[in-house]
Amino acid sequence: MAFFDNEDIENEAFEDAALEDDPRELYGVREGTIFVIDATLPMFTNDNSDPDNPYFVQCIKQYKEVLKQKLVWDRQDWIGLMLFGTEESDKDLKHILTLHNLSVPTVQNLKEVMKIDEGEKWKHYRDVASSTAYPLHDVLQHAARVFFAVRITMSMRRVILFTCQDNPPITDDNEKHRIRQQAKSFSDLGLQLIVVGLGENWNHDLFYKDLEMSSRKIDVDDYKRMSLKDLVEQVKVPSKNMAKLPWRLGENVIVDVVLRSLSVKTSYLKKVNISKQDNIPLTSHTYYISRKNSDTEDEESHRELPVLETDILKYQKFGNEKICFTLEEVKFMCVTREPGIDLICIQPCSYHPLYHVETPYFVMPGKSYRKDNKLLFAALLNKCDEKKLMIICVVTLRKHSTSSLYTMIPNATKGGFYLYKIPFKDNVRDISKYFPNYIYDDVRKPPIDPEGVEVLEQLIEKLSFEYNPKLFSNPKLQVQLQTVETLALDLEQLEPPLDNTRPAIDKMRQLADGLLEKYDEIFLKDISDAPPKKKLKKSNESIDTSNLDKDKIQKFVESGQIVTFTVAKLREMLKTLGLTTSGKKDELINRIKSHF
Repeated sequence: MAFFDNEDIENEAFEDAALEDDPRELYGVREGTIFVIDATLPMFTNDNSDPDNPYFVQCIKQYKEVLKQKLVWDRQDWIGLMLFGTEESDKDLKHILTLHNLSVPTVQNLKEVMKIDEGEKWKHYRDVASSTAYPLHDVLQHAARVFFAVRITMSMRRVILFTCQDNPPITDDNEKHRIRQQAKSFSDLGLQLIVVGLGENWNHDLFYKDLEMSSRKIDVDDYKRMSLKDLVEQVKVPSKNMAKLPWRLGENVIVDVVLRSLSVKTSYLKKVNISKQDNIPLTSHTYYISRKNSDTEDEESHRELPVLETDILKYQKFGNEKICFTLEEVKFMCVTREPGIDLICIQPCSYHPLYHVETPYFVMPGKSYRKDNKLLFAALLNKCDEKKLMIICVVTLRKHSTSSLYTMIPNATKGGFYLYKIPFKDNVRDISKYFPNYIYDDVRKPPIDPEGVEVLEQLIEKLSFEYNPKLFSNPKLQVQLQTVETLALDLEQLEPPLDNTRPAIDKMRQLADGLLEKYDEIFLKDISDAPPKKKLKKSNESIDTSNLDKDKIQKFVESGQIVTFTVAKLREMLKTLGLTTSGKKDELINRIKSHF
């Protein structure tokens, strides 16, 4: 039993009041993750006999990488860290030690984890590791209580358990039954239990497979084991359900399906506006202003009067006429179709580059209580995959949203359909009128040089490699990760990380082994005979723009040289004349001309 003093009650009441004052803290798109690491003696060993890299340190490294990603990607997500099987423990719990409470990640948390990972502090936890205690039930129960005590809306709550013991050292069958009952209660509380097994000889079927399946209420066919390598990607950008829709195959034939995302747009650290005088963060607000109609109007008076959002109109061309609509009317300009997937026809599979105009979704059977739901979906998937057929359908994701045509291409190995949007022809740029000399067909044959074809085939064979997106990191994101690490450790500015998205020219030349010289001899001989390019005229380097005054600017206008100046110079002239400096280059030039 836990006892609370008056100070704890006052702090809890203060936090509740703060949450009620700011509703943004209660609602939002965020996830909660608690890392639970086995800290018993077997975790401080390794199958590879590497004493400096035991399983415990590997888990801490994974937690550090996830923490760094959370600091850069999204600060709304909550994260925590617990150890169990230690002689040190919290006040009210035995053999359970909380290193980081469940909260928003901070740079201070990253500093503490780096001391464990990169320093010698992990040896302290090896010295306090217990050889007899294994409170698996208590730590799962404590993690559930921690989530239950947080009054924050979260889209996902997960508990990730790291251990190298596939069969827990518990001799009492009653204790194992208590653990299974506790894991089963996770599904009722909206929690997910994910077990990461460590070691080459790990057997998931002994105990933990049933534990995960009962906690998430999944079938054997849908179960997938989580590996240590995939953990960072799964926690950082997990596949999410975008919509739960009915798939209408015909009259009174409906299959419940789920649309899942295949990729997530990269989000970076937000820019903060800071005052130049005292470095205080500033808050920015956007507002609408009316556009200037003529040069004779007072533009400054227009800027002082913001325009209400209800007074803004949007137009759309119908028959070369601009028809205006209010913002509320634009929201209801859509097809009033019920959300779902409506079957149109089935035809042979045909892959077209235009299918990749947008990121596809993945269609899977939904968790329905009807037994025939999954059977009918699996039958359609297997038949379409066997006969190489694809499905044309109309998809409406939300209420009051436009309906679009999609193709459903089967993938039986992954258990679902890829959902590709079919674009209209007008939405795809036609480059034939811009590059007619480089487009060939049956009538206009391309010039083929057999020797050049042979050289290109050899180059492709030597320079080809298997593409894997995980081998190429986002350079901008890597710079921000390095910045977070530099701030956490109070280091000096480090050298920027290598951009592995750039081609390795030296390595490619080494692999080509003389083929580039042959390529230049074959394909660049026509370029050497081409006429030299005309040199562009220098814009205004020879024009003296120092000591600008009204007379000089008037001479530039009369001689026509005003057109050759850059936007920066034109704005200097406008400041000299006492005019406003906003607008594009043509507007700036017209403003100066109208002044004279």
